[in-house]
Amino acid sequence: MWGAILNERSKCIYFHYSTRHRDCMSNESKTKTKAQTATSTRPSAMKHLPVWELICIIAGLMALNATAVDIMLPALSDIQNTFQFEDDNNRQKMVIVYLMGMGLSQIFYGPLIDRFGRKPILVVSLIVYIIASVACLVAPDYQMLIFARAVQGAAAGATRVVAAAVVRDCYTGRAMAEIMSIVMLIFMAAPILAPSLGEGILFFFGDWRAIFWALVVLGSVMMIWSYVRLPETLAPEDRRPLKPSTIARSYYTVFTNRYAMGYSIASALIFGTLFGYISASEQIYVEAFNKGASFPLWFAGVSAGMAVSNLLNSRLVRNLGMRFLSHWALIIMILVNILHAIVSHSGNESFVVFYVLMIISFVCIGFIGPNFSSTAMEPLGHIAGSASALYGFATTFLAAAIGGFVADQYDGTLGPLFAVNAICLILALVVILWTERGRLFQRNEM
Repeated sequence: MWGAILNERSKCIYFHYSTRHRDCMSNESKTKTKAQTATSTRPSAMKHLPVWELICIIAGLMALNATAVDIMLPALSDIQNTFQFEDDNNRQKMVIVYLMGMGLSQIFYGPLIDRFGRKPILVVSLIVYIIASVACLVAPDYQMLIFARAVQGAAAGATRVVAAAVVRDCYTGRAMAEIMSIVMLIFMAAPILAPSLGEGILFFFGDWRAIFWALVVLGSVMMIWSYVRLPETLAPEDRRPLKPSTIARSYYTVFTNRYAMGYSIASALIFGTLFGYISASEQIYVEAFNKGASFPLWFAGVSAGMAVSNLLNSRLVRNLGMRFLSHWALIIMILVNILHAIVSHSGNESFVVFYVLMIISFVCIGFIGPNFSSTAMEPLGHIAGSASALYGFATTFLAAAIGGFVADQYDGTLGPLFAVNAICLILALVVILWTERGRLFQRNEM
């Protein structure tokens, strides 16, 4: 499926560094002058690692987050029954606090991985993730569970920042978008399979706490794999002092970059609609459409739409460009959500209509996610950690805050939820128009 791309990238087994950023020797980076590239003097940084394994590690780190969110969905009603709270929408906190903890922490991880390197921070954070998972399964009340869940999310924030920074350390431009599409394709197995995995755990063990034991195992696997196999991709000359002035300069550079900020804000608005759907999904499928035990299968089907578009994006982005694909996808997603809001408010929405429109929306997100991420990161390779942290903050913390508001609009009907979705997406398009100075669909990236 993506063997051709991996073969093309096989010469990227070794990591090459530049005084400002490192590029795996893709076709684009071959055009750079010799003065721009220099090999790290540290032999350990040249560790032999197949590209397919690098992609799998990055995808696994990202999938750890998606699994931690989606594996809980079938258990939300059981958690409510255990702790006896009355407000059904209170279940959504299990998703929202995790995402907000993950998003807020990324602001701090950025400077840390630019100072100490990608690998040490990643390994320590995964150890904390495992401890927090154990705390979740022994929590005596819902408030403590929510607190432990937030800590779990905060620890997981490092996986998101490190994953994006490592990819940016090795790739630029369309090559980076292509690799991220492959990563996302593997990563999408998590939201497709996680609800069914959660349902299976509940069936065999009969206790939602067993789900957190599964997260302990997954976190341990990724910690050991990363520790043993993942090389340090931050060159010694690119390590930045952990000083307030240095951190401020790094974030000032990110905040004042038109493309980094524009695409980060737009991504927050778009992913806010995604998180809103995920948070309310159990209520939508079980309460609004009476799908009950088949909920994980229907949820997986929608997520599969994003996996398909990630595969298509990895094949199309080389020729069509990141902006062309993502801008059109955003416009289509706006139209779909406007139609969805109209149909829902009319009171004539059937499950078939709902499901088809949701699949189309997820297909659009599959074209938007990797391309917006790559566009935001492209001009900031020399401070990839800080750039990744800010983008991660926008697409998780801000998006989770927006998603919590979106999900809270669910009142047994779907009209208000999709109306807010449409508004968020229109605002995202306005931000992109400002960022690109009114010029959409450009094909002139690297």
